[in-house]
Amino acid sequence: MAEDSTKKRAMKEDDRNLVVVDEDFAQADAEDRLWLFWERNKTFIVRGITSIVIGVLTFLAFYFWQQAKRQEVGDAYNAARDASAKRSFVAAHPRDPLAVVALLEVADELRQNKKLIEAAKTYDEAIPLAQSAGNSPLLKALATRARLYAALTRLDLGEKEAETSLASIAEDKTAPDTLRGYAMIILANTALNRGDSINAAKWINLMDKRLLPNHVWTDDKNWLVRSEPSLLNPPPAPSAEKPAER
Repeated sequence: MAEDSTKKRAMKEDDRNLVVVDEDFAQADAEDRLWLFWERNKTFIVRGITSIVIGVLTFLAFYFWQQAKRQEVGDAYNAARDASAKRSFVAAHPRDPLAVVALLEVADELRQNKKLIEAAKTYDEAIPLAQSAGNSPLLKALATRARLYAALTRLDLGEKEAETSLASIAEDKTAPDTLRGYAMIILANTALNRGDSINAAKWINLMDKRLLPNHVWTDDKNWLVRSEPSLLNPPPAPSAEKPAER
C-alpha cells in the first residue's frame, strides 16, 4: 500500500502528467502556460505556418517567373529590328503590350516610306490587337494612337471618311488630350485649306473648352490663330432659308 501511495504522489508531482484543462492555466507559470498552449494548438499552428510558407513560396515563384518572362519578352522585342522580325514578334506575343508597339512601329515605317495604303491597313491591325491585350490606360492610348494615325494616313490618301474618323477621336473624352488635341488641330488646318473658316474656328474653340489648360498644342493653336485672322471672326454660318410664302 505504501508503494502505491508513493507512486500516486510521484505522478501528482510530475508536470508531464498535467491534464490540459482550463484550470491548469490559472496555476501554471509563464513557461508552463507556453507549453500548455503549444500542446493544445501545435497541430493548428504547424498547419498554419506550413500554409503560410507554401503561399509565400508560391507567390515568390510566380513573381520571379513573371520577371523572367518579362525579361524574355523584352529581349525578343529588342532583337526584332526589321518589319518582318517585328511581325514575327507580334505573332509570338499577341497579348503583350509590346506587340502593339512593334506593330505601330511597322506602320510608322510604312507611312514614312510613303506606303500609305499598307500603313493604313497596319494601323487598322493594331487597333484590335491593343483592345484584345487588355484595358489598361496604356493599351487604350495605343489603340487611340493607332486610330489617329490610320485616319491621318487616309487623309493623306484623300479618303472622305478620314475627317469623320478624326472627329470621332477629337470627340472621344476617354482619349488622351495629346491625341485629341492633335486631331482637333489637324481638323482645323484641313478646314482652313478648303476655305472653311467656320469649321476651323469650331475646332480651335473646342481645344480651349475640352482640353486641359496649357495643353501641348497651345502654341500650335495660337500660331494658327495669329496666321489666320479669319479664325478670330469667322463668317456666320448660313441660316436656313425660309420657305416662300404663298
